[in-house]
Amino acid sequence: MPAKPRQGILTLHTPFTRFPEPPVADRYSSQIALVLDQPVDDVGAVVQAAGHVGDLDRAAPVREEGHLAQEVQWGGRMQKAVVRALRHEENDRPLLRTETYLGEDGLAEGIQRQAKLLQALSRQLQGRIEGVVDLSARTERDTAWMHRCAIGAVQHDDGIVTVIDGEGTRWVRTHGAARFGVPDLELYGCNRTQAEAAPALLAHVHEQLLSRGLKADLSLTDGTPVYLVPVLEAWQEVPLDWPGVGRAGRNRGPGLDGPRASLSVLHKPRLGRYRKDLAGVLDRLTAA
Repeated sequence: MPAKPRQGILTLHTPFTRFPEPPVADRYSSQIALVLDQPVDDVGAVVQAAGHVGDLDRAAPVREEGHLAQEVQWGGRMQKAVVRALRHEENDRPLLRTETYLGEDGLAEGIQRQAKLLQALSRQLQGRIEGVVDLSARTERDTAWMHRCAIGAVQHDDGIVTVIDGEGTRWVRTHGAARFGVPDLELYGCNRTQAEAAPALLAHVHEQLLSRGLKADLSLTDGTPVYLVPVLEAWQEVPLDWPGVGRAGRNRGPGLDGPRASLSVLHKPRLGRYRKDLAGVLDRLTAA
C-alpha cells in the first residue's frame, strides 16, 4: 500500500500537479511595452541602432512580419526576445512590445533584464516615449519604473500585481506570476478587512513558489499549511454569484486564461483525498 501522506506534504493525488511548465511555443510569456506617441514603422531600424551602440548583441527579422518584428539577444546571453510594433488591443495606442521568457531568471533578475531591453530601445526613441505598460501584469507603468528596475531595484509588485474588485464581497487576484512559471492566485468572498490583508498573504505564498518551485510545501503567514486549487475546481466550492467566480465560463479573457489557482487550508487527508477549505484561508487572513 502507498505510504500515508503527512500533513503539509503534497503528493501526486493533489491538484498541485495540474500546473505544467509552459510549452515552448508559449515561452515568450512576459510582455512589457513602450507606449509611443506614434507607431514605429521599421522595428529593424530601431533594433539596428541599439546594436550599433552596444545595447543589443544580435538581431534577425521574424519571418513573415516584415519590418514589424525582430528577434533579439542582449546582455551577453543566448536568451532571446521578440521586439514587435503593434497597437494596444484595448485603446489602440501605438506600442513597441518586448516579449521574452523569465521563468529561468526569477522575478527580480527577470524584470531587471527585461527593463534593460526596454531601456535599450527607449534610447533610440528619445522624445517619443509616453509611458510603459506591463501587459502581462495588466498595469500601467512609467519610464521612472523602467529605469529603477533596470538598475536592479526590483520589488515583488514590480513583477506580480494584486488587484481587488467588488463591493461588499470582494475578489482578490494577481497578474504577472505565470511568466515566472508559477500560477497566479485568486481569493473569493473576501470582506473589506480580509481583502486589505490578502495582498500580503498572496505575496507570501508566491515567494514560496518562486523560491522553491511548484512542489514546495506552502503555508500562510501564520504557518498554516495550504495547497493550490485550480480555479475551475475552486468555483465548485463557493457561491457562483461572488465576484470573479465563473466569469465568462471557462474562457475568462486576456490575463485571466493562464494557470491560476485559489488556496485551501491543508487538513489531514481522508481516504487519500484533501478537503477543499477555501473559507479557512479567509478566516485566517485577519485572525491575528
